[in-house]
Amino acid sequence: MIQEEDNMSDTAASDLVLHHFPNACSQTSLFALEEAGLEYELSLVDLASDEQSSPRYAAISPLGKVPALRVGATVLTENAAILTYIAAAKPKSRLFPAPTTPFALAERQAGLSFCGGTVHPIVRGIAAPYRLTDGETAPVRSRAVALAEKNFAFADRRLAERGWWLGEWSVIDVYLNWAMQTAVRGGFDLTPYAELARLPERLTERPAFTRTMRIEEESLAALAARQAS
Repeated sequence: MIQEEDNMSDTAASDLVLHHFPNACSQTSLFALEEAGLEYELSLVDLASDEQSSPRYAAISPLGKVPALRVGATVLTENAAILTYIAAAKPKSRLFPAPTTPFALAERQAGLSFCGGTVHPIVRGIAAPYRLTDGETAPVRSRAVALAEKNFAFADRRLAERGWWLGEWSVIDVYLNWAMQTAVRGGFDLTPYAELARLPERLTERPAFTRTMRIEEESLAALAARQAS
């Protein structure tokens, strides 16, 4: 994790701990910390072994989800909140374009809401439909695929028209990429969405994205070693 000389406004950089599972949506918060150049610790939560249901983790994140970012003695959950916090704490990182109007600020929030509130549940229905039903999973996945086709088509058109989600790069593009990659791992066909398909390659132009992918690989290996011990 990168060390940063400047301190954040309300906590020392060394007081940041991100609770994370590789390839989960917490990947977006991990990227934001790397992009901002903040010193932090990474605490792996093994969702595959149901560690999120343990009393220890419940004391950190009562809903048993990642990401959870410890900031000093307090904890933030939900990507939208964590990304907003990091961007405000380290404005020079430019995780979002500086809003010039109230509409621009609202548009930023709309992008976060689209990724976290609309697309995120849909891709969960593709990759892990068993988490959304006690019955047959096939109808859940089928409906999720149909919704993904509609929403990814919208996102693809927006990228084609604007280049990036907000017209210039932002962490929203990284969040969107995570959602897309999760759907693909669940068997979603990305062929009709050329702009989304190009997004991972475009993001590798940012060194923090490449570092994040490397940390993800190292985290997977660390969890595998933990499970084997």
